[in-house]
Amino acid sequence: MGSSLHLGKILDIEIRLHYSWFLIFAIVTFFVYSYFREEYTALVSLAIGLLASLLFFSSVVAHELAHSVVAIRNGIPVRSITLFILGGVANMTKEAERPKAEMLMAIAGPLCSLVIGLVFGAVWLTTGGLHEDATRFHDLLFILAQVNVFLSLFNLLPGFPLDGGRVLRAVLWQTTKNYRKATRIASIGGQVIGWLMVGAGVMAVVLYFRMENPPLDILDGIWFAIVGWFLSSIAASSYRQVVWREAMKGITASSAMVGDFMTIPADISLMQLVHDYIQPNRYRSFVVATDGRFQGVVDIESIRKVPQNRWDQTTAASAMTPAGKVITADPEEEGVSVAEKMEEHRLDGIPVVRDGVVIGLVTRNSLARVMQMRSQFGTR
Repeated sequence: MGSSLHLGKILDIEIRLHYSWFLIFAIVTFFVYSYFREEYTALVSLAIGLLASLLFFSSVVAHELAHSVVAIRNGIPVRSITLFILGGVANMTKEAERPKAEMLMAIAGPLCSLVIGLVFGAVWLTTGGLHEDATRFHDLLFILAQVNVFLSLFNLLPGFPLDGGRVLRAVLWQTTKNYRKATRIASIGGQVIGWLMVGAGVMAVVLYFRMENPPLDILDGIWFAIVGWFLSSIAASSYRQVVWREAMKGITASSAMVGDFMTIPADISLMQLVHDYIQPNRYRSFVVATDGRFQGVVDIESIRKVPQNRWDQTTAASAMTPAGKVITADPEEEGVSVAEKMEEHRLDGIPVVRDGVVIGLVTRNSLARVMQMRSQFGTR
């Protein structure tokens, strides 16, 4: 998922924050702030609101980590977790190979959220949440308990890509023995649920203006519609992604790479690089290699960072991105993984490296050509 911030790693899994998550963060913070503002100062209320948002954030991360741990135990590496407006998504390098593994991965998240909700509920109860002298902090504990239980139940709705939709897909997959068909049905379920939520949200807004005591606030209706629209859109795109993954099966970096890429020596000046390589060939990036050994990549953006009056004195080695920081692919790496790397890092091409030597370059066009040839000849 693009447009996200890197926060760090947990269990060697990269944690990312999509910009849409800030909307959730702001809503939770403002809701808690408004509630505590009646009794505390603005600064204290804001601090409590931020704390509540961070606790909610941690709960969603735990939910996704539960999915990820089960995935890793089933031999499915997890590259990253991205939190966004609907919760979170774990970026796995491949799909489950068995319905049972899919089922276990799907159910792990809701179970984790349910346990977290019960823990918050237990703390609320044992510290006097039911007593007459219960404080607003008890209310906060109760709200966090409710939110996590709701998160668990909402995710169990039978619509892909929600966890309940994945459970449904696992059952259908086991029954029909057809992964793509099971995904299509679960995806339709997700789109139906999404549009029902949109309809419910619009209806809530209409009733707000027509009824004296409407069942939901106008903001609740708008929120329902927004979440429903996101869910429907993601359900449709998730099915397209499954079709795309199936089309990419069997494609590796070595089968999709091109060999006519251009390498340059490390000691060439940027002036010579621009005049002798970039202008005649119109390439945007070049592999830097010495005696065939991969040293790095230099592109137009890195050249522009160097003042033009210093191009004569600056070498490609000085301006390049070193090999250790370049996103590369192994020859036998799956095409899906290579394509996801290009999308995640917004790259037009990735060097294919074997034993420190660049043997080819996978580009968006080369991947598209291989997929087109396979579709024309019906090969797998």
